[in-house]
Amino acid sequence: MNIIDTRAENILGFLRTESIKNIPLFKLEPIDYELEDNNFSEIIFQSSPAVDFFKDHSLLTDKQIYSMGQATSATLESKGLSSLNPQSPSSEGLIELLEKSRGSNPNYLVVKGQEGLTKISDYLKERGMPVKEVACYKRSKFESYENIKENFYKADAIIFPSNFAAEIYFQEIHNNEIKAIFFGISKRIINCINSLGHEAYMVDYFSGNLEKSVTETISSL
Repeated sequence: MNIIDTRAENILGFLRTESIKNIPLFKLEPIDYELEDNNFSEIIFQSSPAVDFFKDHSLLTDKQIYSMGQATSATLESKGLSSLNPQSPSSEGLIELLEKSRGSNPNYLVVKGQEGLTKISDYLKERGMPVKEVACYKRSKFESYENIKENFYKADAIIFPSNFAAEIYFQEIHNNEIKAIFFGISKRIINCINSLGHEAYMVDYFSGNLEKSVTETISSL
């Protein structure tokens, strides 16, 4: 079976499998940032790249760490850092978790990508919580997709670990000849694909056997 995973290159490298081809649809680039101070008690990572491009992991030993979802949590674990993450990988799920788990007099730092979601920061500000944001990376489309289009024409399944990857695929690559089954790793991504006029299925990205998870879903359709 020809399965394509569209996650960005060098992200979640510990999930690499020989049976699934990784074809990134955008590139990630670091952004220089400076922390004004270390005066935060809680730190929130909104994505796996936020973990990878954050350069101050040594400051986190005495902080409460939160992650947006399982992918971000797994990236933190790969660097020896544990985190709390919501059962539902979404801003709403994380907000619910923050309400239950925050310490006394919390001071938040939110680490994210440039032009990333602001729902978490906005919510904390509305509640009067001290919060700062750090953008440590940016996402950029490739100049052209002509050299990778053919890879998708014979795909049986395409996995989207981000909304951005899904949006690029349907804008730059997809045509009606492609018969692949689409998969997302969160409800947010499924909803994004649905909003673009296509059906998608949830896949457990951390099942231990991603190929089996995909093939079992396809065989049940």
